[in-house]
Amino acid sequence: MIATAKIRSTEHRQTVQLPPGFELAADEVWVRKDEATGEIILTPKAAGPDSDGLQPLFMLLDEAPLPADSLSERSNPVEVPRNSLEDWSA
Repeated sequence: MIATAKIRSTEHRQTVQLPPGFELAADEVWVRKDEATGEIILTPKAAGPDSDGLQPLFMLLDEAPLPADSLSERSNPVEVPRNSLEDWSA
């Protein structure tokens, strides 16, 4: 699902007004920026004693990012059509 959200700016902060259907069941979110694409990712932060449960994962992602060519395009060889009954015998 894709929608447009409004951004409000003050002197030092920006807030994003989420459209209907994008409500979060959390009081806080983890904010992460993908340096390769510039996308900003919001992940609801769970409440309770395990609220930092995703922090170690985010730290690992930052320490060991994907290789630069992991999202590059690749050419897949064209599959040669074959007769599926060719090697079948009754």
